[in-house]
Amino acid sequence: MNIKIFDIERDHADIKTDLIAAFEKVLSKGEYILSGEVKALEEEFAAYVGTRHAVGVASGTDAIKIGGLALGLNAGDKFVTTPNTYIATAMALSEHGLIPRFCDIEADTYNMDPAALEGLLKKESDIRLCVPVHLYGQTCRFDEIRQVCGRYGVKILEDACQAHGSRCNGKSAGTLGDAAAFSFYPTKNLGCYGDGGMMVTDDEGVFKKMLMLRNHGQSDRHVHDIHGFVSRLDEMQAALLRVKLPHLDDWNGRRRHNASLYDKGLEGLPVKRPVAAAFAHHVYHLYVIEADRRDELRQFLGEHGIVNLVHYPTPIHLQKVYGYLGYSEGSFPRAEEASRRIISLPLYPSLREDEISFVCRTIGEFFKK
Repeated sequence: MNIKIFDIERDHADIKTDLIAAFEKVLSKGEYILSGEVKALEEEFAAYVGTRHAVGVASGTDAIKIGGLALGLNAGDKFVTTPNTYIATAMALSEHGLIPRFCDIEADTYNMDPAALEGLLKKESDIRLCVPVHLYGQTCRFDEIRQVCGRYGVKILEDACQAHGSRCNGKSAGTLGDAAAFSFYPTKNLGCYGDGGMMVTDDEGVFKKMLMLRNHGQSDRHVHDIHGFVSRLDEMQAALLRVKLPHLDDWNGRRRHNASLYDKGLEGLPVKRPVAAAFAHHVYHLYVIEADRRDELRQFLGEHGIVNLVHYPTPIHLQKVYGYLGYSEGSFPRAEEASRRIISLPLYPSLREDEISFVCRTIGEFFKK
């Protein structure tokens, strides 16, 4: 077999006609920037998540950047996140002079460890923002994180870029903190056909600042109150996302079903399967296992036509760009250990049962050898 890690074309085959119609509608209308499609998507996405406001931007990275700045952070302020996420979580804010700090993760879910967070906030009382990442499609232990942040007066920006439709104790990702950032990168559970992102919040003041920051700091046409950016979700991407949004829950259901097939197929093999926390509704943006001889297993899978990846091979604190922070090997042992052992297996809504069985059999063959 030849099994892709993602298969966007196959996932969207059933809605191809609707996507083309939406594309042609935008072309016919001739409006491409901040018009009706973006406004409608913002309203629909806010309703889906359960927030009062949503603001479309050019990427998930910009959603984190503008979300953090809209919460009142400035150059020189500190924020905390985890080191085992895509570098954009940190770089989106650090490129504007904010200082990243990190705390270790839970070994089972790979998400932020509330105890480690509290230890850091006790030690560094000047941290102003927490950016917990709902990694791989599963929300953090958010009730505890919120309590910890509340004790130290720290605001929360959720990085929900991998968690469209995920829930924590029945509450949707995006409704748990002061604001949240989503990515519409093509491979996300809800992806567009290029870059795109969305910020959500219930706070009216934060919402108004988000609107200004995404569009040159404008409060009204040709009225610029603050320094801002050019970060606008375009009409074409918004129109295509509007076609896809009603299918998201169904696609997430298929992801969850496929994850259960993996769980069953890998049972008894010497791999650590994903842990779905009791409080969380996991939407399996990725299906990530741990294994000894990880790199050999990856090569073996590749030789059998199974594309696989590592999300993420080098923790952020060990990247050269952040050497100035003073972290070193051993600073966050759980995140570092996970980075040496994890493998992302193919998982998407249109992945077939026979393909999942083949992946599981191939992993079994590797360990027999």
